[in-house]
Amino acid sequence: MILFIPERKQCEYCREKFNKLDDIIEHLKNVHHQSVPKCHNCGKEFLHEKDRLHHVREENERKADARRHKK
Repeated sequence: MILFIPERKQCEYCREKFNKLDDIIEHLKNVHHQSVPKCHNCGKEFLHEKDRLHHVREENERKADARRHKK
């Protein structure tokens, strides 16, 4: 999955700039050997833990909403 970022993001270690979220995540893993937060359900990777937590909360709310509408 390729996500575009409105402004160029910079690596916090070497200041290299990236246009795509997937590119900076791969850079962090391959160049700086950093682990990145990953969703345990879908495998999506995130730059920050707060972004993963937001994703998990949204998914849980979406599933709860679907259960409410199913009845």
